[in-house]
Amino acid sequence: MMKFWKSPAFWTATIAILAYWDDEALNGGWVYDDAGSVIKNVVVNGQVPWKEAFTRDYWGSPMAEEQSHKSFRPITTLSLKANYVHGMKYAEKDAKYPPTYWFHVVNVLLHGLVTALITRATSFVFVNDVVSQLIVGFLFGLHPVHAEVVSNITSRGEMLMSIFHLIAFLSFASCIQKEKGGEAQQFGISSFLGIYIIPWVFMTLSLFSKEQGATTLITLVLYDFLQHHGKVLVLLDKLKAKDKDAWTFTFRTIFLAIQTVIVVLWRYILNGETSPDFIVEQNPAGFAEDRFTRWFSITWVYCLYIRDSIYPMYLSPDWSGLSIDLIEKVSDPRAFIVMCLWYFSGVSFWSMVVGGDSFTKKENLTQKVWDADAMKITNMAVWAFTFSPFLLSSNILVVVGLMKADRVIYLPLFGFCILENLLLKKFLMKDAQTMPMVMQTKEHWKFAAAYFLIIFQLSFFCARTHERNLSWSDSLKLWSAAYAVNPRSHHTMYNFGYELSIKRRFSEAEYVMRPIGNARVQGPSNTFVYAMVLFNLGKCDDADRLLDIAFDVIDEKRAAGGVRDTESSLARTESNLLVARAHCEKDFYETGKILYDAVQTDPSNEYAIGLATEQMKKIERYEKLHAQGT
Repeated sequence: MMKFWKSPAFWTATIAILAYWDDEALNGGWVYDDAGSVIKNVVVNGQVPWKEAFTRDYWGSPMAEEQSHKSFRPITTLSLKANYVHGMKYAEKDAKYPPTYWFHVVNVLLHGLVTALITRATSFVFVNDVVSQLIVGFLFGLHPVHAEVVSNITSRGEMLMSIFHLIAFLSFASCIQKEKGGEAQQFGISSFLGIYIIPWVFMTLSLFSKEQGATTLITLVLYDFLQHHGKVLVLLDKLKAKDKDAWTFTFRTIFLAIQTVIVVLWRYILNGETSPDFIVEQNPAGFAEDRFTRWFSITWVYCLYIRDSIYPMYLSPDWSGLSIDLIEKVSDPRAFIVMCLWYFSGVSFWSMVVGGDSFTKKENLTQKVWDADAMKITNMAVWAFTFSPFLLSSNILVVVGLMKADRVIYLPLFGFCILENLLLKKFLMKDAQTMPMVMQTKEHWKFAAAYFLIIFQLSFFCARTHERNLSWSDSLKLWSAAYAVNPRSHHTMYNFGYELSIKRRFSEAEYVMRPIGNARVQGPSNTFVYAMVLFNLGKCDDADRLLDIAFDVIDEKRAAGGVRDTESSLARTESNLLVARAHCEKDFYETGKILYDAVQTDPSNEYAIGLATEQMKKIERYEKLHAQGT
């Protein structure tokens, strides 16, 4: 047995961990959704018993409630709960919540484990090829697109889902490999456990870590089919010939399909009688009514994911709303790129039906650069390792609550890494295994080119990953970087403007938030922050005008009703708007009256209560001094 420190998985995992091991990042603040998933989550912070993780969604709301996000991830929630309890031991005295250090440490270690499992899984694609394992492992572990998952505490579910997904695959693939290699003399209890039970258990754990884990067994079936049959016509011929392996595969597929349906149906029932309340703003492409616009725009997002995989310079935590233009006409230049992707996918899919060598003479097949084995690995990378884990984020089966997000291609990037390694092997590393001191042949030069190319790419990935890792350590850095990449998103404008206002950079905040200051553009919540910015710039007339519009919008929302516009949420927004109005009120007593109204509107608004209390004390002191003066 290979010593662990000689294993490729050990080294790829170590490098992946070191890439994220930065003191500033490990001690970073709570950013983006961390407040909702950790600090305010009643399961994580201990306001309710830990068992409530099995009846509440990822954000702490009961699954039965209409307002629930329906993201049921108890495994991830409990891991955050354990982190929270452990972290409080290291919190400063009287601290309300733990430091982020141990949360980040766990995330980084989980990424290292995923990288190790990816490296091991590669050995079942490129058999007995240590170089391929290292290349795929390093590409995956160091890719900058993963920073949103590794550096963001909230995204831990992606890694837990991937770990269980990969363990299921390794159990399945190793047992199948032993059977095909003759190591297993007969189908026994160990084979049954490794092929049917362990994958099913870990698929369930994967699903309850993140919803995308539901496709775990689909990945297994696609791998099994492509590795041992390759084409539908070949499988049908084997079935007609009553080939034992073909019939065993068919039975295995049916069995795994039934297991998937059982778990997915169970998960669906847990949603209760309501579905997630997603809105067009979150995913304009997915919600587009015109079919042409919908499918071309959705596929264009896939093209952007491919771009990010190759050239990860346009990464952002938010792509909602107007961030990505929809494709509404065939004359749009992007439509051609979309059709090219469809063509490639169609060719790949058709090759799994009849074979890629349909129009090639059999005797010439081995002379082709892209032979049957290369086509098999290509299809495996595309369908088993990219499409399958991406399926539930693709907007194909269901419309999801996001248009584009770096985190959803965490595990699917495995397929991209396989494809890149295959290209290197076929075009640059085909006839050489090592780089000699003296270049004697063209193959040696090609190998050297591949070597320096991968070193350059990994160096670039390291630098970019470090940059993204630091961005996720601080809210202002995160949204500043996001705004630089995607200044069209209203959500990004709000968050960047808010962070600037906290730093009292009001002029910059006003410029950033100006397009969303009107409540009819993005809702009244944005108007509150923008009005406070205007107050600090001495522009109360503009603030009052926008506040009037915001109050009208609240009245309209209250009359219309809806899952999102609950009375409690509208009351909080209205209370905040009253606070903003109070700041711009010049009359001493009128300010107190408005703040009193703010508290009456939402008695749970601690911000309004604090300001109202302070104002009442000022009035009392003023009246006392006035009485003494008279």
